[in-house]
Amino acid sequence: MLDPLVIAPVLIGLLLLVVGATLSRYGIALMGALVGAGAGYLGAPTVASAVGVGATAGSAIGIAIGIVVGVLAAHMLLKFAVGMIGLGVGSYFGLTVLAPILVDGAWYVELGAGLAIGLAVAAAGMVFTHLTMIGLTSFIGAALVSRSLTFENVQTAQSELTIDPLLFETTDPIFLGLFAVGIGLQVGLLKLGYASWLVRRFPGAGMGDEKRDSTAQG
Repeated sequence: MLDPLVIAPVLIGLLLLVVGATLSRYGIALMGALVGAGAGYLGAPTVASAVGVGATAGSAIGIAIGIVVGVLAAHMLLKFAVGMIGLGVGSYFGLTVLAPILVDGAWYVELGAGLAIGLAVAAAGMVFTHLTMIGLTSFIGAALVSRSLTFENVQTAQSELTIDPLLFETTDPIFLGLFAVGIGLQVGLLKLGYASWLVRRFPGAGMGDEKRDSTAQG
C-alpha cells in the first residue's frame, strides 16, 4: 500500500519543480505551507505542553497553525516571503556547498560567507521575485522528489532536537539533475510565453512581474 506521507511530498515536489514559479502566488503559498508545517511539527512538543494535549494532537495543532501562518504570510507579504525563503535556502546552499569551496578559513569565516550568500539570494528575491522563485521552487522541489528531504527526516529532527537530519548532500547527482531539470523547464515556460498563458488560466496566480523578468532574461 502506498504511504501518503511518502507520495504526498513527492507530488508536491513535482508541482514545485515544474510550475512552482509559473503559478507564482500558488507556488509561494505552497512553499509557505511546507515551511509552516515543518516548523509547526518541530514545535509540536511545545504546543502540546502549552495546551495540555497528547503528542499526536499537539502535532496536528502545530502543523495546522504552521500551515495557516505560512500561507497567510506568503499571500500577504509576497516579496518578503520569497526573500525569507531565499535567505534560508541561500544560506543552506552557501554553507554546505559554496562557502567551503570559495572560502579557506575558520568555521566562522565560512559561516559568514554562507550567510552573505543567503542575504544576496534574499535581496534578489525582493527585486527579481519571479526569477528567484524559479531557483527556490526548483531547489525545494528537487529535494522532495529525490527524497533528500522526507517526513522521516523531520520526525528525527523533532525527536532528537537537532537539525542534522534535515541536512542533505546537495551535490548528490539525482538532486542536482532534478534541480537542473526544474530550472530548465521553468525558464523554458517563461521564455516561450507559456508562463503568461498558464497564469491567465489560474486567477490570481501571477505577481505582475512575469513580463519584466522575461525581458530581463531576453
